[in-house]
Amino acid sequence: MSTTERRTLLNPGPSTTSETVKQALVIPDVCPREEAFCDLVREVRDRLATIAGDLDQVTAIPIVGSGTTALEAALVSFVPNDGTVAILDNGDYGRRLISMAETYGISTRVIAPGWGVPVDLNELDQALSTDGDDITHLYFVHHETSSGLLNPLDEITAVAKKHGLTVMVDAMSTFGALPIPLGGDDQPDVLVASSNKCLQGMAGLGFAVATRQAVEDARRITPRSFVLNLVAEFDHLEKTGQARFTVPPQVYSALRQALVEFAEEGIEGRGARYQASMQRLVKGLRALGFEMLLDDECQSGILVSIREPDAPWYDFVDMHDALDREGFTIYPGKLGVTPNFRLAVIGDIDASDIERFLAALTDYLERVR
Repeated sequence: MSTTERRTLLNPGPSTTSETVKQALVIPDVCPREEAFCDLVREVRDRLATIAGDLDQVTAIPIVGSGTTALEAALVSFVPNDGTVAILDNGDYGRRLISMAETYGISTRVIAPGWGVPVDLNELDQALSTDGDDITHLYFVHHETSSGLLNPLDEITAVAKKHGLTVMVDAMSTFGALPIPLGGDDQPDVLVASSNKCLQGMAGLGFAVATRQAVEDARRITPRSFVLNLVAEFDHLEKTGQARFTVPPQVYSALRQALVEFAEEGIEGRGARYQASMQRLVKGLRALGFEMLLDDECQSGILVSIREPDAPWYDFVDMHDALDREGFTIYPGKLGVTPNFRLAVIGDIDASDIERFLAALTDYLERVR
């Protein structure tokens, strides 16, 4: 029996969670240094790692904080002091990676197709060839939730590997929905994600999943940060079973339950559920007269950006508030681009939730048009 109001979050995270994940937050008070809790941490780390590969090849390193915290931790932990990171910039989150690198004074090469513009693989190859003597790493966003653009993981990785680069992926809104294997010669070396998006846990934990070789290679790096040092975090977890700093046991407990539910559904099942929801959503939006911001072929199937109607009746805040009263949360677009709003289908929702949302949206439109 549900004990909390169920709301359907159509924002790109945090996502709607199951009742059982919510219930997993309620646990006895526990010191995170206790052996039983360390066993839970080990289970969570192993479950995260096995989504991406074999435990003998990959490892998961959680860190307390938002997904952005984990992205920054990976940047400062895995890019050598004498290295240069190429960053793909075709959205707000690629630009955020660039800002992080600039903050630490890390040598950076920016490859910028343009906001919401798919990467041209030939141009990427040429850019890496031109600067190839300097570049050691490529860091790119798999799914730009600023627009809904899905960058082609395998193709970009193949180009980078051709040039001998270490590949790091911001997989914040794809890990758990799309396969991202690590450990092979033609696969990424590091991915970064969080507990609260496609894994459908609670916000509060980010993590890197990395090949063990990438961790070993990072040992020669002079630490840039005390707290965000993922190699030091890995060593402490391996030696003691504990994180270096205090972690939220309740969030870990909820993530463990979310990972159990993920294993039951499987990555193919979860991805198919999201795809079915998105197909129904886009079909319904178009029937209501809305126009998508990007072409279908570069859409992620996880989030879609919708052009704001140029009509006197349209007011995003009013539409948001009306739908919020019906239990649905919608999300504004990014500033500085074609005016739009965004809808995501991640979380513990399915096509039936989308049907209810479209019915509520239809009622709203009939009132204001």
